[in-house]
Amino acid sequence: MRKLFTIFTTSIVLAANLFAVSAIADDTQDLANLLKDYKTAQGNFEQTLVDAKGELIQESSGIFTVKSPGYFRWETQQPFPQLLVSNLSKVWLYDPDLEQVTIRPYTQSIEQSPALLLSGNVGKITENYDVQQLSTENSRFTLIPKQPGGTFTQLELIFVDEVLTSMLIRDSLEQTTTFTFGNFEINQPIVDKFFQFEPPEGVDILINES
Repeated sequence: MRKLFTIFTTSIVLAANLFAVSAIADDTQDLANLLKDYKTAQGNFEQTLVDAKGELIQESSGIFTVKSPGYFRWETQQPFPQLLVSNLSKVWLYDPDLEQVTIRPYTQSIEQSPALLLSGNVGKITENYDVQQLSTENSRFTLIPKQPGGTFTQLELIFVDEVLTSMLIRDSLEQTTTFTFGNFEINQPIVDKFFQFEPPEGVDILINES
């Protein structure tokens, strides 16, 4: 489960930066057009991790909320509760089972992660990814990081009727993490305060400055 959540951490701030569009071309522009009207997004998710042979390693499910230009709240409910929250200044990772909260700054490394794609600046895509549209029938895109050596080697986004339905992340070990989204809603009013987190009384607080 820790492995799955680590992959998610590198992936959920691409879910937080795809809503503002700049002048971009070709396949990247097609992707931007699908995302340009997103100001907020929320719904539920199912997440799986499979190895290079396609065998299931881990799975989880929960709910998420993101808001442009980088606010997010990602709550894993099953099989173990965990909560990841960002307000553009801090990122909180709360593990109720461990009674522990890790707090780290919202840095550029977060902005370059796959989660960037759900709540922020589409212009960042051209800076960090090469984009190719694999299919126009169901609007399927693949994104390859321009800088090698990161935590993932390829990202796929799949849209059905202009709604993001799934996101696939392949890492350097040839493992694939798949997020399948349900009850997807966009542009519901969400106050910034929702992306604050107050650690419960009595939990251990760890500060990570990196």
